[in-house]
Amino acid sequence: MKYALFFAGMMVLFSGCGRQPIEQFATIIDRTWDFNNPASFVLNIAQPGVYKMQVQVRYTQEYSYSNVWVALNEKSPDGKTASMRLNIPLFDLSGNPYGTFAGKFYDRSYPDAGLESKELTLNFPSSGKYEFSLQHNMRIDKLDGIDELGIRLKQAE
Repeated sequence: MKYALFFAGMMVLFSGCGRQPIEQFATIIDRTWDFNNPASFVLNIAQPGVYKMQVQVRYTQEYSYSNVWVALNEKSPDGKTASMRLNIPLFDLSGNPYGTFAGKFYDRSYPDAGLESKELTLNFPSSGKYEFSLQHNMRIDKLDGIDELGIRLKQAE
């Protein structure tokens, strides 16, 4: 009986392990994001299906705008490409940053359930390596104050 309880407890403990998020980050050299140097990621999707995605932006007060326009580009294992533009707010109208604060850095996850009403979902019809890039779509070539960019995927429940 005690082995059955132990086994049942272990099953409950590890039942959520299959839905661990996939994350990758890219550091921006000298905190200046150049239009000609997009952040690139290669993510291995082991389980085909629908995933929720978040774009992560780490930035400082040196960033001069209230938002950042980002092109999210995807290339699937079969070579098909897709792209979408995201408007990510970083500061509110009073100049207060969104996200969490640590030291001089602000971390913004987009979309954030507290700020945005929609989710960013992607369908991966097959397993394999998917290539992503994040390229800013602002009106100038170089953006100061961007420290790090990332992608976070979690399989939808």
